[in-house]
Amino acid sequence: MQFFVEPIWSWSLVILTSLGLFALVLTTYRVQRNRLPPRAARIILSLRLLAVIVLIFAMFRPALQKSDTDNNPVQLLVLADTSRSMNTADMPGGITRFKTVRDDLKKYASQWKELGKQIEVRQFDFASELSPFDPKLTEGTGDQTAFGKVLEDLMRETHDHRSLGLLLLTDGAYRAVPPFDIDPLTAARKMGDSQIPIYAVGYGASSLSTASLDLSVEDLRVDAIVFEKKLVPLTCKVRAQGASGKKIRVRILVEDRNGKRVNESGDLKPAPATQQAKTVREFEMTQDSETLAIELSFVPLSAGELKIAVEVEPAENELLLRNNRRETILTVKKGGLNVAYFDQARPEQSRIRMVNGADKIQLDFQEVRAGKFSGQTKFDPTWFQRGRYDIYIIGDVRAEWFGAENLRQLAARLEEGVGLLMIGGLQNFATGGYATTLLADWLPVQLDPSEFRPAGTVNVNAQLPGDVKLIPTERGLKEYVMQLGAGEKNRSLWLELPALEGANRLKPRHDLVRVWAETTDKHPLLLVNEVGRSRVAAFGGDTTWLWCLDGKVELQQRFWRQMILWLARKEADTDQPVWVKVEPRNYAPGGTASLSFGARAADGSPLHDAEFQVEVTKPDGKIEKLTPRQSNDENSAEFSNTSVPGDYWVRTIAKRKGELLPYMAYTRFIVDARDLELDYPSADYEFLKELSSLSGGLSIKPEELGSLMERLKQTKFNALTRIQVIPLWDNWWLLVVFVGLMTIEWTLRKKHGLV
Repeated sequence: MQFFVEPIWSWSLVILTSLGLFALVLTTYRVQRNRLPPRAARIILSLRLLAVIVLIFAMFRPALQKSDTDNNPVQLLVLADTSRSMNTADMPGGITRFKTVRDDLKKYASQWKELGKQIEVRQFDFASELSPFDPKLTEGTGDQTAFGKVLEDLMRETHDHRSLGLLLLTDGAYRAVPPFDIDPLTAARKMGDSQIPIYAVGYGASSLSTASLDLSVEDLRVDAIVFEKKLVPLTCKVRAQGASGKKIRVRILVEDRNGKRVNESGDLKPAPATQQAKTVREFEMTQDSETLAIELSFVPLSAGELKIAVEVEPAENELLLRNNRRETILTVKKGGLNVAYFDQARPEQSRIRMVNGADKIQLDFQEVRAGKFSGQTKFDPTWFQRGRYDIYIIGDVRAEWFGAENLRQLAARLEEGVGLLMIGGLQNFATGGYATTLLADWLPVQLDPSEFRPAGTVNVNAQLPGDVKLIPTERGLKEYVMQLGAGEKNRSLWLELPALEGANRLKPRHDLVRVWAETTDKHPLLLVNEVGRSRVAAFGGDTTWLWCLDGKVELQQRFWRQMILWLARKEADTDQPVWVKVEPRNYAPGGTASLSFGARAADGSPLHDAEFQVEVTKPDGKIEKLTPRQSNDENSAEFSNTSVPGDYWVRTIAKRKGELLPYMAYTRFIVDARDLELDYPSADYEFLKELSSLSGGLSIKPEELGSLMERLKQTKFNALTRIQVIPLWDNWWLLVVFVGLMTIEWTLRKKHGLV
């Protein structure tokens, strides 16, 4: 035990400060001494001086240093992988990885024993978690290989022990789902910081051999919302291993819901073939290991929630079949709106196109090339045929680029009742030549032929420069299109939106045209009208994408959705009064499903005071109730008991003011029939190299295990001296003494009238 001091400043400065404090106390005491009785004066002076001594004691920062020797043995940690991928028989002689690991442990048992004279060898099994070594185990049983979780558990085992390192016997295939999916690379860095190197010994083949044929479907992509009797394209990836020279067949399966009630899943059957759809594709594999990107399509025949699957038909001698199919859930909408949108490649069009896939809306976009490439744009005449589209949106596109026949067909569609919207730009309205076309009789704005300018020329008189603030008119605030919020909140939401970057200068065509939005200077920005059976609109802005940059994506999208629904006379359409959604629709076993739900009034506005009951029916028929939570007027819940693959049905019931709302909402999600350990049982040596490298260790082959043991035996260890510093100044009791002395001194001075 040694005593030492470490002043807060230099010795000379601390000593001068201490003398100064003593001088200050004695000087102030001399002023008050004649006003106090002698005994009280001595007590107060003593208390002051003691407080100064405590303060000076703290400034010198005294401490005790204690040292002792740690003679505990150094430990070597040995971990054997017991996950089910270790049962793969791809080691020499056709034996499993698991048996090879066990054989190696027995093979080097004598070296373990010899090593144990100076090092404590501690053996463990691991899969999803660390467990004691079981010599009676004959095969791998773990459903996950959670390296991160295991290494963190191991850190607690090594907290009070010196460790020579970690010997990891595994195939290196990292497979884990919550809550075991702790990042293994971060855990390896922590092992390195604690000077515990990882020596990774890899077992198994890094790819399946020809004898291990496996076909699997990966990465199925399809729009979550589609429309009945419309072509639905989808893409997927098919991975084939050991399939060189074989023909494979990939097809779409569609759920048969005939005779099925809500909450019941139907059988998956081959999708019906149509002239347009590609429901089946065949390929001949040319390589032993190959991944194909495949495009398929089908036509849903009825509305509602529909389960589909992409399946690669099993090949002869294929043993693992659970990964041959990938399923998902689609929402098939009835009476979807088809929108044709023509515009140049500019920021606004990308944001407007985001409404594609939204409720009721399917938007097709035609990019129009401008400048010297304008002649390269070819308009498909079928886009203007009867019944093809419900709404046409024209962006910064000149009239002559369409051609006279296409414009004539578009005018004929307007006679039949389709909607039309023209938005802001430099090459449309009168500048773009529409004043002399048939559309001039339909658009709700004045189109003066004298404002025409040749292609590429800007008519500055037709533009509003600078920042243009969009202000709803009093009439516009009452209209469906302009509803961003309820009541007075609607006005404030519009005022909070950023200004537009310029706009077109528009004038109403006649008195029947309604102005729903204008600038602060009363220039009209949004003009609408009803001509015959058609609804038409002109919007002078083309920079609502700036609202998204300001974090107002939802408001920008709501405005455009409501504009499209109004043009199609669908603003009165509402969905069910109670709704529930699950996004995404597919989860891995053990994943957490995110649910959102709500209720609507008759006018479609949300009911924020509704109360909900939510329950999930699992594939085994058991029902689990969830606890809803509300945040920012959104209702949500989570469901994590997803260990069993299959369909999970969600039912939502809503009450308002104690009364049950007249609809129960249903939806479902799928837990994929995946086996983390056996779907792709290939060994991963690159992962083992990275894991060991981050910890300061190395990755070796099983045949190098003996030489590693010899190397570890040569390691010399010295006794570890631990030094413990016990500060005498940085503790609670010193503060209590100082505060106590100052408090007693102040109390005595107050008693004698000095405070």
